[in-house]
Amino acid sequence: MGMYRLEIEAVGGHGCNREIKDGGTTYGCGHRACPDCEVRALIDQLRAKGSSVSKAVLTHWPDTPQTVVDDLLTGVRKGSF
Repeated sequence: MGMYRLEIEAVGGHGCNREIKDGGTTYGCGHRACPDCEVRALIDQLRAKGSSVSKAVLTHWPDTPQTVVDDLLTGVRKGSF
């Protein structure tokens, strides 16, 4: 067993929980068409298969003044839409 890193950059539709502000907790909507929830489901699948996930973040609009980062392990959002 060894360490690995999975990085995905994608462009697509809007996800859920846009109303949650900086410091709030995201919870997801659970819809299969939601890109945010699909990423959360992938993290859950990795854990279910025995992977220990030490860091998982979803960065909206990276490298811009509007960047919002969701910590997928704690659910805490940094930044606001």
